Amino acid sequence: MELPDDHPYAMRRGRCFGHNQWPSGLPGFREQMLAYQSAVRGLATRLLGLIALSLGLPVTHFEAYYDMPNTQLGVLRYPPHPENAIDNQLGAGAHTDWGAITVLAQDELGGLEVRNVEGDWIRATPVEGTFVINLGDLMQRWTNGIYRSNMHRVKNNSAGRDRHSIPYFCSPRPDALIECLPTCTDRDHPPLYAACTVSEHVSEMFRRSYGYAPEPIRARPAVS
Repeated sequence: MELPDDHPYAMRRGRCFGHNQWPSGLPGFREQMLAYQSAVRGLATRLLGLIALSLGLPVTHFEAYYDMPNTQLGVLRYPPHPENAIDNQLGAGAHTDWGAITVLAQDELGGLEVRNVEGDWIRATPVEGTFVINLGDLMQRWTNGIYRSNMHRVKNNSAGRDRHSIPYFCSPRPDALIECLPTCTDRDHPPLYAACTVSEHVSEMFRRSYGYAPEPIRARPAVS
């Protein structure tokens, strides 16, 4: 989130809040990226409303958690692999997204694969004018596993030119408490995950992935 240095969230020095470092020599790049971020944030809000309706909740259920979302917009370049690259040399290893929802734009080269419930890898073949939507770990926690955090990877790029993709990661504010939604649990389906804040979850994922954990932000008063 592009915020002035005196904004309360920027002053807390939380991950993904504050000013961005913009490359020099690219006139209009900052303005275009912020406009795109705003547009895909609106799309993510719309998708979250549809998810809420699918779970028997009001369309506005998630809005209070996203008044200051924890977002990150990436512009990624995958260089072509050499001709002698080994089969298991990947552009991005198999992983799930840590957040709630990801809106991904990819170019025509492809390479993204998603693992289905049978454990098979399925190509996410690019379709012009569309996005790929991934659900992440926080959505799985929220929905008690009704919606799954899908494993995905990027295979070798052997087209002889760069592959580009633009993921937009959209999660609730860091101090939002993520606990099982009321429509996703009953006597036969108790909550599978302990309640935690978004920041606590991200800190734990850092610890698992990199061996260290940034100091988590605790929950603020419950959302009304």
